[in-house]
Amino acid sequence: MAKRKTSMMGMYNAEDYEEAARIWCNKNDILIYPKPCTRGSPSNWFLIISIKNKIAQAPDELPRNKVWEKMYEYYMYYYKKYNDERKISKV
Repeated sequence: MAKRKTSMMGMYNAEDYEEAARIWCNKNDILIYPKPCTRGSPSNWFLIISIKNKIAQAPDELPRNKVWEKMYEYYMYYYKKYNDERKISKV
């Protein structure tokens, strides 16, 4: 199992296939990272998606305990969209 993510945004234990999708995306210039909605100790976050230096903000505002989960959902989405040679299975 992959390393547990923990921070002020809560924690999420990514599965190995999710971590593999994140690594593939990062190697292919697809980056996803959190941005706080407010300064200080934010309780809600946006996700920023950067694909080949084109930056967009995800439309949904996320509570702190859902940030990592949604981030890996986006990584899986982009992995499946742009990587046709192989698919990650949930084995």
